[in-house]
Amino acid sequence: MAYIEENRICQNCKNEFIIKPDDFSFYEKMQVPPPTFCPECRQQLRTLFRNFKTLYKRPSSKSGKMIVSVYNPDLPFPVYDIKEWWKDDWDPMSYGIDVDFQKPFFSQLGQLFNTVPHISLANFNNENCEYSNQINSCKNCYLIFGGLDDEDCDYGHIVWNCRDSVDNLYLFKSESCYECIDCLGSAKLFYSQECEACVDSIGLFDCRNCLNCIGCVGQINKSYFIFNKQASKEEYRKFLLKYPLHEKSSVDFILKERDALRRALPQRSFFGSHNNDVSGDHIYNSHNIHHSFDIKSGENSKFCFTIREAIDSYDASFTGELSECCQVLTMIRSNKVIGSQMITDSHDVYYSDSCYNCNEIFGCYGLRKKSYCILNKQYSKEEYLSLKEKIVAHLKEIGEWGNFFPKELSPFAYNEAIANEYMPLTKEEALSKGFRWKDDIPSTKGQGTIEYKNLPKKPEDYSDKMLNEILTCEKCEKNYKLINREINFYKRNKLPLPAKCFNCRHEARMSKRNPRSLWEGICAKCGNLIKTSYKPEDQKIYQIYCEKCYQQEVY
Repeated sequence: MAYIEENRICQNCKNEFIIKPDDFSFYEKMQVPPPTFCPECRQQLRTLFRNFKTLYKRPSSKSGKMIVSVYNPDLPFPVYDIKEWWKDDWDPMSYGIDVDFQKPFFSQLGQLFNTVPHISLANFNNENCEYSNQINSCKNCYLIFGGLDDEDCDYGHIVWNCRDSVDNLYLFKSESCYECIDCLGSAKLFYSQECEACVDSIGLFDCRNCLNCIGCVGQINKSYFIFNKQASKEEYRKFLLKYPLHEKSSVDFILKERDALRRALPQRSFFGSHNNDVSGDHIYNSHNIHHSFDIKSGENSKFCFTIREAIDSYDASFTGELSECCQVLTMIRSNKVIGSQMITDSHDVYYSDSCYNCNEIFGCYGLRKKSYCILNKQYSKEEYLSLKEKIVAHLKEIGEWGNFFPKELSPFAYNEAIANEYMPLTKEEALSKGFRWKDDIPSTKGQGTIEYKNLPKKPEDYSDKMLNEILTCEKCEKNYKLINREINFYKRNKLPLPAKCFNCRHEARMSKRNPRSLWEGICAKCGNLIKTSYKPEDQKIYQIYCEKCYQQEVY
């Protein structure tokens, strides 16, 4: 069948969006109808179900011991400690319920979700990482969210294969890095963004293979460069003596000069490499990937966000190694999955959550090594296929088949979920859109024991005595503390102590990334039309080049 492009109006935000012929082909292959929500609203709904870094102290519903969890104690379902949840002394199938076609399917699914025990944190194969979440194979990490094979890392979001690094966002295969955003393969890199293979450098933007550089933009294979100008080793040394990093004024000066260079020099419209026919930002080693962001290897996919290895999939977020999936969140090594989250090593999964090594399941929670189950109840293959067909027909009738879970099923308020980090809303805005808001997220105020100005200013004076002090964030006025490993990190690298709490530092890093949206623009050199994640107002500040013109200019 030949399809034609259609313009549609999002039933949620009322903005126009486009469904292209290849989109129709995908939906036909997946046997789901085309979406009625725009890509942004679909992304917002999925990320409402993922709580990264809002943590609670609460008792385990199984043992009663105090645990750290992403679920607040007021939620109706039981919450087990990680080790307790994985034990064989309880059976998620014991919570199974019969399908009742006199009731809406999602109300029955909500009933199941609210009775089956939930795992406190999504942590696997870790050591000494109690206060981190969504991490795998990590050791000695604190407040790392979205980590893979990290060691001795603190305060980070999407940090993979890193060592001895603090306060980073989208950092990969790096060591001893601080306040870096979207950096790869670097060491002792501080206050930098969009850099690869840079060492012993400060305040870089979009640099490659640089050593001992300060405040540079768009440099490749350079050493001893300061603000894009060659310096001698002696001049470099004198600069650091004049502007020592432990003084905030020095860092502010370097970043101010760096940002002025950004405004004066060509900026690439898109970050990525080794691609063919892609659109979005931060896409690598991919083919036919569109309207997608933070992709590490993908093919024939659209509307995907933070993905490792995606093939023939639409609307996937925070997943790895998937194929033929639609409307999914947090999946690993799975295929043919629709409207589900936290699925691992499974296939043919529909509207299920936290299931592992399962095949042909529908509307299930917490299952392991099961097949032909609906609402956590076992059926024969024939019974399963018959019931599945009836449920799908019901969901088609109410216009929900092929969508993600309804927002009412999310256990998280908007400001608990990662949705608020990528698509921030005020309380009033969230409530007006039908989201919940939680006013009593754990925090303390007014308990500070020392003012920031009274902390030691010289790194050689940093000591364990500061472990007992309670600080007050200069932005939100909430209290925070320092841990031993980060104090040693600041001391060893001669860096200033943070004046803001972790959440405010994280928000500041997030604000420096472009949104996960695309706008039309014009290449400042050749005049050709481009698609870029730079907002229209930012296109007036920076000289945005298409990739071809940028490469010609830089190389």
